[in-house]
Amino acid sequence: MKRLYRNNYSLISTHVFVVMAICSCSYERELPLLEIQFDQDPEVTAESLQDFLPPLPRVIESPDNPRTAAKIDLGRILFFERRLSEDSTTSCQTCHDLQNYGRDLDVFTTSPGLDRSRRGLRNTPTVYNVAGHFSMFWDGRIKKIEHQAGASLLDPMEMGLKTRREVVQALANIPGYIELFTATFPKDDEPLSFENICTALATFERGLTTPSRWDMFLKGDRKALTVDEIRGFLVFNEAGCARCHKGTYMGGQTFVRLGRVIPWPEGVDPGRFSVTRNKADYMKFKVPSLRNVTQTKPYLHDGRESSLKRVVEMMVRHEKGRTLSELQMNYLLQFLETLTGFISEDYIREPDLPGNH
Repeated sequence: MKRLYRNNYSLISTHVFVVMAICSCSYERELPLLEIQFDQDPEVTAESLQDFLPPLPRVIESPDNPRTAAKIDLGRILFFERRLSEDSTTSCQTCHDLQNYGRDLDVFTTSPGLDRSRRGLRNTPTVYNVAGHFSMFWDGRIKKIEHQAGASLLDPMEMGLKTRREVVQALANIPGYIELFTATFPKDDEPLSFENICTALATFERGLTTPSRWDMFLKGDRKALTVDEIRGFLVFNEAGCARCHKGTYMGGQTFVRLGRVIPWPEGVDPGRFSVTRNKADYMKFKVPSLRNVTQTKPYLHDGRESSLKRVVEMMVRHEKGRTLSELQMNYLLQFLETLTGFISEDYIREPDLPGNH
């Protein structure tokens, strides 16, 4: 600020953006650096890994929805089916591109929705590994992946169909679907039903997992990570990231309001409060998984940030009251890259759709 006065910037209001930028940078510099020592050959103890076990499974099983090859194949077809939307423009694949780690490729901060024009308040989360989360959506309004599929079909911002009957009729009008459902659910009196549509979609999505080098490391292969990546894990723990981003999915298991140390800016989205109407849930959101985080920008519930480095800076500042050195940041970003998993190209191949021949 003194420098401003020395240069005769007396009309502060006309240069408010300069003042804000300088004050912001100064404020961040005033925060102490994270204190951590790095050994030449860093060790990770078994105890420090306990919060991240077990490793990611190849398939996220459910006793209520046993997998069959027929259900998987039908679910894959439905995932790519645009005719399951109000104007036949939008499929699950439209907003969750499986070739690109299940994210929306449109350069929007929040979901563009049906016909790519109905903008929502929230960033589109990836569908990879989500079947293992304790709840669905940013506000956790749905508990199981089977129910999430149905909610999206009937959401006016997403698929836009009005009723369950309309969903079923959309498929019944397409030659081949009745036969597919009959073969997939042979014991049902009405194989083509809203419930079976959701079940098939969820069966396919339960196989959308991305095991990574991190899982190899958790299984005991200590050479799966480089020395610098291991140092990044140590920074991850010391910076407090593991407080929320833990478990098999590195998140997805709790609701949090950001700003444990330094208050988070108020937003227009009330978060989980919109579901519970409990004041304690105001601006709480489900902690996102860090699986594939380097591939799934933009970040945060409102998609406000496209830079992962910037998001890390914000998290460490608001949740820990610290800043990271460039070296610490570099190590941490390298560790986050180890969470980028392997996609089965055969599993996500685009299928032939009924009635398109």
